[in-house]
Amino acid sequence: MKQANCGGILAVALWLGCIASGGATAQETSQWIVRDDFNGRLAEGWSFEREDRANWRVGPGGLEVRVQPGGMWGGGNNAKNVMVHAIPAPTDAPVEISVTFSNRPTARWEQANLVWYYDGANMVKLGQELVAGRLTVVMGREQNDQARTVAIVPLDAYTVELRLQAVRHRIRGQFRTASWSDWRDVGECDLPAKGDPKASLHFYNGGPNDAHWARVNRFTVRRLPASSVDWPRVRAEDKSLRSADSPRLDSAWLGLPDHFALFTSVEEIATEAKPDYEQTIYRYRDGSYGWRWDRRASAGKQPTVAGVGLGARALWPDAPQGGFAPIAVTSIESLELEMDAVTRLEIDQGTHNLVVVVPLKPAGRITIWLDWYGQASGVQSLHDGYADYGHVPAPAGTGEIQYRRKAFQGAPPRLNLKAFLDDAAKRGLAPSSEVLGVWLGNEIWTGSRGGTLVTKLNLLVNGRRYSSLPAQ
Repeated sequence: MKQANCGGILAVALWLGCIASGGATAQETSQWIVRDDFNGRLAEGWSFEREDRANWRVGPGGLEVRVQPGGMWGGGNNAKNVMVHAIPAPTDAPVEISVTFSNRPTARWEQANLVWYYDGANMVKLGQELVAGRLTVVMGREQNDQARTVAIVPLDAYTVELRLQAVRHRIRGQFRTASWSDWRDVGECDLPAKGDPKASLHFYNGGPNDAHWARVNRFTVRRLPASSVDWPRVRAEDKSLRSADSPRLDSAWLGLPDHFALFTSVEEIATEAKPDYEQTIYRYRDGSYGWRWDRRASAGKQPTVAGVGLGARALWPDAPQGGFAPIAVTSIESLELEMDAVTRLEIDQGTHNLVVVVPLKPAGRITIWLDWYGQASGVQSLHDGYADYGHVPAPAGTGEIQYRRKAFQGAPPRLNLKAFLDDAAKRGLAPSSEVLGVWLGNEIWTGSRGGTLVTKLNLLVNGRRYSSLPAQ
């Protein structure tokens, strides 16, 4: 490795910051090891593997590195300008590395990664990547050049903050963009430890004729207090549906606060002679919850579903008493959904969907696809006050009115359902209709494996708030 000769600014400075108010103790402080804003120069401690000096630069806006052809995923290991910085091992205390990337990838699998790095064959990467034409965050693990995707998550912005947190033998990846104040989980896995760990920045799989310069800001390394490690999440209860179980069940549900219900169904394929599936719903001790599925070997061609909803007894007969009462569309002054739900794919065949459904009485429903594969309709578009959606035709006779979010971006922080009801009224929704509830979930297809984690889901109806998580 070649040491970067960029002039002396000492970034390996010790900084103690109090995390809890009211005084600092050894258990309440983080210890900053490295803070580099790349303000006109690199800090001391950086080195390069396969440096290409003409294709990296540092200026007032930060570090910029051209994303060139090459790679580090699996064998090959020929990416240029692999940047490396020593970090402490996460044995005595948890260690966090973080960075901010900005890039607009156009080439297949073009990516900029924050990496917990041992060598070219052993690492955990977390990065912004173009997968099947869609902007995503990808977490992957590699040991002895054997690569495994941990998770693929939709990304809603070209600028993203990334962080990896490690403690002993485990590591967690998280991200956030300007739309989100809280960090969002991507995934976690075991560390492929081999020697001393390092933080690394990787830029590769760029197009040979593209001049994409990924911008890098706010690289940090810090030791964390042990009390700050609130993962892995611990399950309080779960229910599973498996094709191998006897008797074979086709649905299951768990109760959540405020009359929400978490449920999963394989009704469409459970009766087949040789189905192959596994779906699980679960609640964590901290109140968050989610669902996982594995349909890689499924013989059934019909989708299964899993999700969470608040609904009237007419929608879910076994819902708790006192739940959501049907409400006339004409009496709805405001109807909004606040959410933080991340779908994490491990194997993706391009047919899963994350969706919000508003069932209606006497018939029909409004369906809002949030990460549909393909372009949303560019005509008769709808802006709900937060984001753009396109209206798309539904099959005749279904009574369904469909919308799709433009681009593969996942669930937004807020959804103004009243705007969709108003638009649906212009498209023939009967004025006498009633809203029976709201459902958020995944439509799950053959060949995929993944899961969804929900850390916020609030429905606001005419000023009243329903929340599926315990009050904080």
